[in-house]
Amino acid sequence: MAFIPSPIIYNILSKLPVKSLARFKSLNKLYCSFIKDPHFINAHFKNHSVVHGDLCLILSCIEHQNLNNTSKIHFFTIKDNEHAMIEYSIPVSFDTYHILPSCNGLICFYGLHGSVHVCNPTTKTIVNLPNIDDDLQRFQSCGFGFDGINGTYKVIKIFDPHNIEIFTMVNGSWNKIWYTYSPCFGFQHHQPPVFANGVFYWFSISSSIVSFDIGKETFETISLPQSALNKDKYKLYLVELKGELCMVDMDFEDKKRVDIWIFKSNGGLWVKLGTIVHRSEPIDTTRPVGIKANKKEILLHGFIKGLGHLSCYNMETGGFRPINIKGFSLDYFHVSQHVETLFQVGD
Repeated sequence: MAFIPSPIIYNILSKLPVKSLARFKSLNKLYCSFIKDPHFINAHFKNHSVVHGDLCLILSCIEHQNLNNTSKIHFFTIKDNEHAMIEYSIPVSFDTYHILPSCNGLICFYGLHGSVHVCNPTTKTIVNLPNIDDDLQRFQSCGFGFDGINGTYKVIKIFDPHNIEIFTMVNGSWNKIWYTYSPCFGFQHHQPPVFANGVFYWFSISSSIVSFDIGKETFETISLPQSALNKDKYKLYLVELKGELCMVDMDFEDKKRVDIWIFKSNGGLWVKLGTIVHRSEPIDTTRPVGIKANKKEILLHGFIKGLGHLSCYNMETGGFRPINIKGFSLDYFHVSQHVETLFQVGD
């Protein structure tokens, strides 16, 4: 058998799907050492983010099993053929759960009664986070993101009154941050904070936007776009699109128009990304959840008559097209763009 230099093996492995690599781990020790190496995991993720970043969606849904008082959370992936493939099913305690968008291939979900979980649907691993205190404490909301400064994933819990708990996955510990000295940072809605480019964002009780840098652990406030200052704040929605913070304005009388603004953090300015208009049907219940790499099509989640619960809007032509999911029949689900990763949780 011909000798293959290690750098060439490394390069070939970095281009393979996660599921193929999971099988190769048992072939020999060299392959296994590469696949488990944190530098290889990061290189593999970056490579697949560029190549596959706008082709894969992850759908999640909750199944309540009332007979035995338990629940199950199911994860499906959809790639370019629009066929839903089951990735992972997790049995959990009976509760009301909120599932956060995929972050670098990992997904966090939390229950109304205080439990927080992080899983990798591709490697089928999960960790149930410990609580900072003995008793489960109710919190207003929860966020999940990647700290690029320190190279670790973090979970934040937002409480009332004004304090935050941060769980750092690399060392498995919680840390409390109190901000009662500045009431303007108070959390306004019960929607989760939005994570974009290393920062969490949420609407504050003072009707501005609060940012919390996950690496520096510092707060700032951001003004709304000028056109949104007099809008109904409950019709404004924050979302992450392609790593950037965006604000969605749905406060229009005919409910057939949505404006999307993107925040340029390097200049501190809001720039209008575009306007979505439907000629005949209301679209005020839809949410942008993704954008293609060419920035021409925006993925919309929410029912539009004639299009279903998942559709794309072309920013250049103004046309809509439905995404007809094969192998998935539920109407209520969570969806976000997704990139598979080798990062293990729960080990």
